[in-house]
Amino acid sequence: MPSTPILPSSPQCCSKKAFSAMKRVVAMLDRPRAPDEDALLEGAVAIAQQAMPKVEKVQVEDSLDEFADQINARVRGPQWQARIAHLHDVLFDQEGFIGNTLNYHDAANSYLPRVLETRRGLPITLSLVYKLVAKRIGLSVRGIGLPGHFIVGVETPELSSDSKLHMGLNSGFHSGLMLIDPFFGGTLITADEALDRMRDTYGPEVEWSSDLLEPISDRHWLTRLIQNLLHSHSQAGRMNDVAAMIEMQMLLWPSQTHLQRDLGLVLARIGMTRPATAWLGRYLDACPDDPQKFDIEQLLQVLSA
Repeated sequence: MPSTPILPSSPQCCSKKAFSAMKRVVAMLDRPRAPDEDALLEGAVAIAQQAMPKVEKVQVEDSLDEFADQINARVRGPQWQARIAHLHDVLFDQEGFIGNTLNYHDAANSYLPRVLETRRGLPITLSLVYKLVAKRIGLSVRGIGLPGHFIVGVETPELSSDSKLHMGLNSGFHSGLMLIDPFFGGTLITADEALDRMRDTYGPEVEWSSDLLEPISDRHWLTRLIQNLLHSHSQAGRMNDVAAMIEMQMLLWPSQTHLQRDLGLVLARIGMTRPATAWLGRYLDACPDDPQKFDIEQLLQVLSA
């Protein structure tokens, strides 16, 4: 029988405020028909609260509402094309949201509140801003997590091929979604251009499948935010923050036992011997056939010496 998932009862490195907020988010995600935008927004705020403890959800909502109010004040009539046009005009032309190409790996690019302040971010956080503002003006937007890049798909009414061609949109649609790249100023892109984005990261031999353009879940969206921060913190040697992000990821994916191992190894590295021993021991109990079992057992002997 599969082992019962073991979750951190209290965090070792994650702030209690951020950890508690993520626990609430997970409860929302686990409910049937959860309000996705609320869970996604609260999750992004929870992740940011580890580095920005004074940030509250209401502050982020106020910023998003301000953008939406500007757009709604411009729109006359129900046409979705007009809403998209004004959305892009406000976010990209007026406010200047754009990808942070000069300091791409800065952890601040992954914090939604900071991106709202600086107007600079990663593809995933700029896509999140786009989605959350679009929701407030009556548009439905889905996240598309390409390997190495993140874009969005805007749900649009069914249009004939002639109508799309007349609007100059025919090549920017996939499965009823208009493909938009917020990192590059909200440009409309094709599937071929999406492949180019991937090739920029992984090289010309990268394998392509149209399945990569399918929307991802909010749980996967938040996980990818965390994974970006795991990379940034690890590269900068901020191992306490690495541990904090793993603790959040364990809440999102309680059945992924390898996270117990990862957390134990990081805690051991930063000198937190007792919790490191506990998590590594739990991991070996759950995965006794791990190929690295001998190395982990040796580490446990060192930690208990």
